[in-house]
Amino acid sequence: MFTGISIPTQQRIFSLEAVFVLVGAIAVAGCILMPEAGLVVVGSCLALWFLTLLGEAVRGRIDGILLVWTAALPLVPYFLSFPREHSLVTLDRVVVFFAFLGLYFAKRSALVEVPRTLRHAGLVWLVFIMAACVGLGNSPNALNSAKILLDGFLLPVLLGWCVIALLDVRQRLHAIHTAVCISSIISAAVAAAEIVTGQDLLPIGDPVIPYGFVRPNGPFGTNDTLALIGTVSLFFLLFLRTVLGPKLSAGRRILHFIGLAAAVGMSLMPMFRSVAITLLLVLIIDTLWEQKTTRRAWRIGLMAASAGVIFLVPVFAPQVFEDRSRAENAYARVAEYEQSLRVFLDHPMLGVGFLNFNRYVTGEPRYVASYRGVTSVDTPHSNLAQVLTETGILGFVPYVITYILLLRAMWQLRQLNSSGRLVWKYSLYMFLAYWITGLTEGSGYSPLNLWYVFAIGVFSKFALTEPGLMQSEGAQVYHEAFGVPARIF
Repeated sequence: MFTGISIPTQQRIFSLEAVFVLVGAIAVAGCILMPEAGLVVVGSCLALWFLTLLGEAVRGRIDGILLVWTAALPLVPYFLSFPREHSLVTLDRVVVFFAFLGLYFAKRSALVEVPRTLRHAGLVWLVFIMAACVGLGNSPNALNSAKILLDGFLLPVLLGWCVIALLDVRQRLHAIHTAVCISSIISAAVAAAEIVTGQDLLPIGDPVIPYGFVRPNGPFGTNDTLALIGTVSLFFLLFLRTVLGPKLSAGRRILHFIGLAAAVGMSLMPMFRSVAITLLLVLIIDTLWEQKTTRRAWRIGLMAASAGVIFLVPVFAPQVFEDRSRAENAYARVAEYEQSLRVFLDHPMLGVGFLNFNRYVTGEPRYVASYRGVTSVDTPHSNLAQVLTETGILGFVPYVITYILLLRAMWQLRQLNSSGRLVWKYSLYMFLAYWITGLTEGSGYSPLNLWYVFAIGVFSKFALTEPGLMQSEGAQVYHEAFGVPARIF
């Protein structure tokens, strides 16, 4: 009797959000009134729901399981790993495995070809992984090193493939936006609680509070991972807000504002100068990029406000300002680069072994370097230095080529359509965020890679699926830029 009634999409989304809020309120009330029974019921329902999503993924419908992973990303290291120490089963591995398996069972007509440049980037990345595997035998803990190589380097390739090939990005924009907001809010809440309590609330390995003031790591293993995942999430949310358009519900606008504030908090709470420099640089680029006078004025206002905050830090947080402005920090980086160069010159082809730098140089006087009285810290503190010293030329060259090809692929998307130009803009911002800090921190060996590739995959799929792309001139540009693609399987 209701077949003739057409429910608008926005109303349907609002109704679904209302149902989730109601169910969540009932679950919280149940856990408060009957804690043990409530937790058992909620846990059982979540487990059954997740098993249902796994079944859907095997049948070629991977949207649900990827969205759950997106929202639950901060919970993976501490709560969704078994066993928690030296985990064998993690949500990351389960989700990527089932999503990749879903490609085989999906209808061929539902698959989207991966652009040629991105395919080449993936293949070159696999060469880097093989070069890193050669040195696993030299690692202090080969099994742990293999897990990091799997989680931080192999899974991102498979995840990016799944997103571009099968995730229905354009139909799931609202859901992706909600999931990224939830993920950012959880991470920022944990980080803020760590600042208030002065403790590492969700320790993974050794607690990470080595300073007189707290530089939180949130639900992740290191504080640079928190900062960079927050920065990527910030640009991810700005992209999603742009493509969702101006007609959003009040609830969606509020959620976006909270998620955006949480992402900014994640970026800045660990107090990395490189992240602050990145955000300021991106703001300057975006001001020049923007054509409308009003929007330019807003960006100039933000830059002025940022400068004001910088001047206020010495007044309200002198200890923080003194630590983050010391010249010794820069001198230690220079000394560390010299130490890394010495290690590379002694082992130029294969390096000293994946994740073996610290063990190799500790206690070796010939590898102690200093600059203006500050000695090296026995950790590369740079993605490039770490890859160069631990995998040698055989690993370093494909590692660098991969990121060059990735940037080139985003530039090629710029030539396709208006969506491609938007994708190029925000992927460039993410690239700067990844590498400006990556030159002074070893952040490339972390869950950041998985999150970064997921965002780039969503960007690429959005540009490749713009309506009318395969019509006339769009089809010609597509085939010239990406070659004549073959089917995935």
